[in-house]
Amino acid sequence: MNGREVLTNPGAPKRPGSLVNKDDDLIVCRGDLLDTSSSGIRYRVTGTLGSGTFGQVFECAVLDDADNEGSAGSARDADASTSTAASASASAPHQRAAVKVIKNQAAYYHQARVEIGVLQMLNTQVDPHDRYHIVRLRDFFMFKGHLCLVFELLGLNLYELIRRNKFRGLSLSLVRVFVTHVLKALAVLKDSSVIHCDVKPENILLEDPKTGRVKLIDFGSACFRNKAVYTYIQSRFYRAPEVVIGYGYTEAVDMWSVGCVAAELFLGLPLFPASSEFDLLERIAETIGPLPRSMLIKSKNTGVFYTFEDSDMHRGARLLTTEEYQTLNMRWVLTSTDLRSLVVARPDSILTRTTRFPRFARFARSPVRLCGARSTSSTRCSATSSTMRRSKRA
Repeated sequence: MNGREVLTNPGAPKRPGSLVNKDDDLIVCRGDLLDTSSSGIRYRVTGTLGSGTFGQVFECAVLDDADNEGSAGSARDADASTSTAASASASAPHQRAAVKVIKNQAAYYHQARVEIGVLQMLNTQVDPHDRYHIVRLRDFFMFKGHLCLVFELLGLNLYELIRRNKFRGLSLSLVRVFVTHVLKALAVLKDSSVIHCDVKPENILLEDPKTGRVKLIDFGSACFRNKAVYTYIQSRFYRAPEVVIGYGYTEAVDMWSVGCVAAELFLGLPLFPASSEFDLLERIAETIGPLPRSMLIKSKNTGVFYTFEDSDMHRGARLLTTEEYQTLNMRWVLTSTDLRSLVVARPDSILTRTTRFPRFARFARSPVRLCGARSTSSTRCSATSSTMRRSKRA
């Protein structure tokens, strides 16, 4: 990259001459210009703010046409790009911005388009005067085949604030300010039939450290109430029980997450630091009691975590013990090496007569996975995750 600092990790191209890495992230260097073409606005990359499954987020300086004249030579040539202002364009009052560069993959692109649609509606129709603590989408455009979203630049996220406080809880008065702002945002979302689906400290950012004003960010997992198609949402520490057991969900799951966030801000540590969904249900039961029977009998994943005491489902269910859960959800992995070892050990075995069983012969030549129970979660593209998502919270 001509000696410039590469901000993308990994920074090696997928193939010689490619502008993307093996993860389909655009390779970006400090000083690069992200060009909107049609609007005349450019964004000079000054640093990185984070990355996630969706792509990368960069801190950028906003350049107008006059700035562009003296710096166009250092930019990469942009593709034929399209740009649409989400509000009053990223111009003079907004000299710095956070630019989210989405991976060049169809699933992440389409999810980002949903995020754009949700934020356009919230910013222009529901909260045009920026009163309800929702991040502002300034612009979006295509660059080198990557969808780029331009946001206002905010400060620390609340997890980073707790970390810098050495994981000591914050004062009750400060927690009250933060939570009040988030609740105002969620009230607007509920009135608009929007579910955020990923409320957590990392997605709540300081706007003004002096007043404690915060904003809710990362609508990459958001959906409308009547279009809640994903079953695997929310980071685990903040995941509502109805999501875990497959009951179906509404805006109430965001309220559950806010409760978990409020406790964490006050305690300095997560309320439910679960290592798995089963562990999460155990911790919830120990803290607030068992889940309602009416919910369990209508949930599609109840049998993964619970057992009914008798044949009558309406007489109650019991959370499995750890041993019962591990037995029920056991997984075995049998490799092709294992199969060949069995053939050697038992030459008279059916394994040696694979010519009679073509389908089995195919498995004998490749790794085989045998599962003792059905999968407990659906596959989905989590395009948001958040800017700085930690794997243990996933």
